[in-house]
Amino acid sequence: MEKIKDILKFAMKMEKDAENFYNYYMDRVESESIKNMFSELSKMEREHYEILKDKFEQLEFKEPPLTISWVVDDDSRVVDPSIIHFNSDLIGEDEKEMSDLTIIRMAYHMENDFVMFYKNAAAEAEDAEAKKFLEEIVKWEESHRDIFQKKYEELIKKHWKNITNIIFK
Repeated sequence: MEKIKDILKFAMKMEKDAENFYNYYMDRVESESIKNMFSELSKMEREHYEILKDKFEQLEFKEPPLTISWVVDDDSRVVDPSIIHFNSDLIGEDEKEMSDLTIIRMAYHMENDFVMFYKNAAAEAEDAEAKKFLEEIVKWEESHRDIFQKKYEELIKKHWKNITNIIFK
């Protein structure tokens, strides 16, 4: 039980850090489409934090025997982030987008770290329902990571056409 509590505490910190990251850079990126994407992701990370906090509080304050529902219902699921990506392409802001490339890369690596953490946590979870819960969060974080990977590759291909075969070799 202590291991899952530690996993949830660390996960809550990561989700809060991600929310803070997106909020901070949302005001610093140049591209309006990336600002919108960060705004939506900040909200999603906040929802993830709240879901994890709820599970942690159930573990923290209940006396044994303890039964916790690890089900992630469709009502608490966040908006499909792929919608954000497609909508972000509607605004053409070439120079602004390229100035934000480093921040996109940082976001990609942060989300990839989350994916790895949740995969490892799921592998360590002894409770089958907790494992299933963590595996569902892996899917969420993979979708966030994939947004940034796709956006990064799209920007590189758009602005560095002559050398994309070197960059993505």
